[in-house]
Amino acid sequence: MHHQLKRPKLSMIQIDMFEVQLGAALLLSFETSGGTVRVLADAGVKASGYKPEHVLNKLRPLLAGGSGRLDLVIGTHYDADHLNGLVPIIADQNIEIGEAWMPPVADDSEQFAVNTNVGKGELLAQRFSGEGGDDVLRRYLDFKKQEIDTLLKFESFVEPLESTKRYLDQIVAENLEKDELLIFFHQQLTDTPNDGWDHGIEPDVELDQLLERFRDRLRHDYYPYWLRIRDETKYLESLADTYRSEVPVITKAQARSLASLRRNSAKDAINANALHAVVRELDKRNIPIRCEVIGNGSPRNYRWDANKRRFILAKSVGADLTFTLLGPSESLVRKHRDRLPVIESSKLALAFRGELRSITPSNQLSYIGCFHFAEQSILVSGDAGCVDFALNRKKYYPELLAAMKSLNVVQVAHHGGNNGHFYRVLKQAGYPNETEQSFLLLSHSYHDKTRPSEVFREFILTTIDNGDDVALLFTSEPRRERVEDFLQMINPCVGEKADVGDVRLLFENGRWIVAQHAVAVA
Repeated sequence: MHHQLKRPKLSMIQIDMFEVQLGAALLLSFETSGGTVRVLADAGVKASGYKPEHVLNKLRPLLAGGSGRLDLVIGTHYDADHLNGLVPIIADQNIEIGEAWMPPVADDSEQFAVNTNVGKGELLAQRFSGEGGDDVLRRYLDFKKQEIDTLLKFESFVEPLESTKRYLDQIVAENLEKDELLIFFHQQLTDTPNDGWDHGIEPDVELDQLLERFRDRLRHDYYPYWLRIRDETKYLESLADTYRSEVPVITKAQARSLASLRRNSAKDAINANALHAVVRELDKRNIPIRCEVIGNGSPRNYRWDANKRRFILAKSVGADLTFTLLGPSESLVRKHRDRLPVIESSKLALAFRGELRSITPSNQLSYIGCFHFAEQSILVSGDAGCVDFALNRKKYYPELLAAMKSLNVVQVAHHGGNNGHFYRVLKQAGYPNETEQSFLLLSHSYHDKTRPSEVFREFILTTIDNGDDVALLFTSEPRRERVEDFLQMINPCVGEKADVGDVRLLFENGRWIVAQHAVAVA
């Protein structure tokens, strides 16, 4: 059962976290001296039975008594499930939108100078904007289909899958005739293992460094790529034959590594199509699009300009409404742009005895930042992995940590998933030592099998004491076994109890109030 929240008189700060299962949708409202400022971060739903208008229908009553304006819409990261719900909101002519920040994902299908900073013209959101946007999308989808076809061939070398390949070819042929290429990409995800294969988003540090050394050697190979495709294919086929005959035990892991690459290419295509749909609606209404990044380890501050009615760059955080962007960084955006072609990626897959699960832009290139107002700090994190917070293997950038001091409300990144860097960053930023009241917001599916994760549990149990004034707020009831060690930290039910429900937080008269929280774990 889904409950609509009635619009009350706005407090100084109002936070609405909408129930969207394994999606995210956060509305922040600030009552400034120049009027109400509203920020919508994501509007995605990941569950069957939910319509694309799910979040729009929740927004309408909240905007009905006021200006009907969203000053800033943020697509925190490159994920179709987080972006799809933005389309009907942007298309609604009754909702005025100031500007939109879209994820800074580079077009990896084009050849750009390696190891140079990513230019605005290389970002998919910018390339999708304008008259040529449809052609850019078509070329991008074609490129991803070619990657998948190549990887399917390599998979058949390692672990023969000719019957599956013929079935996939049939799906492709049928749907290309209907101009429904996306069905082909969704088909690649049907064999996804039921073990949360994309749940863990944090790369192992030592392995990641080793892989990067491999990538650098392959990336700077002077032998022209187009000349070696045939030779490399024969080499990979021969290598796979050797493995199957001499060490067959490792071929299944290598096949899974190749399948992971294939699924990631499919996810890239699906996410690009979702981003294109959002950009197309923004273009129709001439809504400005921005893609923001930070320098490595250097936060960027923005202040609300009441006259221009948008956030503009600022020297530092002031007393008025401000936003401090903490990621993603230029180097992380560049890393995902400069990915290896599938030939070289396949070599990496066959170079290791164990399975390599690839990290995608949708998992790492998420906006993360703090809104500051009325001496309160609210962290919006999307699916941030915080991998680019690391200065080295032992330390995080001090300026980023300093910007996260005294957090009052924290959107727990990646739905409480396995992003260990995020929790370590919170710890080193001093969050467990804060004495002010604070809240952790979690949005995941009802009785999620893997969330809150073991990493989240360890963070809670080893860094936050029972007496600390920290409360957990859920939009969907978690499984008892996943939270039973810290049940006392879950905020009591406020309002009507239900399996799922929206969460509302108010800041008024100098303190935070939980105005609605439907979840209570029995």
